[in-house]
Amino acid sequence: MRLGPDQELSYQEIAALLDCPPGTVMSRLARARSRLREWGTIGMVGLTTGGGYGPLTSRYGLALDNLLAAEVVLGDGWLVICGEHENPDLFWEIRGGGGNFGVITSMRVRLHPIRQVFAGMMLFPWSQAESVLGGYAESIAGARDELSVLAGILPGPNGSPMVCLAPMWIAETSRGEELIARLRQLGTLVMDRVGTITYLDWLVLIGAAAPVACYYAAKNRSLAQLTPAVISLVAGGQRRSSPYSVIILRDFRGAPTRVPLATTAFGLRKEHFMVEIIAAWDPTAEDDGENHREWARTLSENLAPHALPVGYPNVLGPDD
Repeated sequence: MRLGPDQELSYQEIAALLDCPPGTVMSRLARARSRLREWGTIGMVGLTTGGGYGPLTSRYGLALDNLLAAEVVLGDGWLVICGEHENPDLFWEIRGGGGNFGVITSMRVRLHPIRQVFAGMMLFPWSQAESVLGGYAESIAGARDELSVLAGILPGPNGSPMVCLAPMWIAETSRGEELIARLRQLGTLVMDRVGTITYLDWLVLIGAAAPVACYYAAKNRSLAQLTPAVISLVAGGQRRSSPYSVIILRDFRGAPTRVPLATTAFGLRKEHFMVEIIAAWDPTAEDDGENHREWARTLSENLAPHALPVGYPNVLGPDD
């Protein structure tokens, strides 16, 4: 399957590879794979060259681990193809080095057939943040690769913070129900929307929880463990400067940790949690955003003593 810049997208059942031109976004891939509704505006090239965390990472690796080849325009104007056996140094660099080595005009990506998942979202009261996040850390430790759980702090319906767990299980449903039932017992459920859905429906559900039409400032940290001290700091997110701001925890384990470090330019292959601190505020308010940026900086600095000495390229800002 090859996606042209403007053409109507087609889907081939037999396809195991995908060719992406520059500017391809998640919504176009989702429509091509499912013929459902639009979701997402994340550029596939940037996502992949910087790393590419996602709900399938523990089973299939980072997005860059599924990159098979790319066409790249170099600084001198030459168009080259790189892959495992052709320009391997460049291929190593673009898998984790970001867009620093040329302009990628096409990528070939390995696909994985997933029709349905047992997944969704659960919300818990903010007063239970420390116990829920502590239970989440224990539940995810040593879990099978087929399970991933995105955790975080999201604004509730009235703007007050709530604890979110968004699990996804991609193997036999009965076993997934058993594992996710344990997550339900971590606190008092305010919302439980977990069941058998399509992968796209899960993406839509998560995307709908994100604030829109806001200004943003982001920081990130990689944490070896969610210790009680770390959980306490994250739980302090209730002191956010804006009701739209979010904190996201992504677990990194399973398949990507088994990729040798020297194989790609991505510099962290040990198990960890990647924390995204996203300040978001209303652009119509008379607000220069400094208070919100300061909130993100302060939380990031407080997490620094507990963090690994690396950052995630796709969330690094000009001051990081």
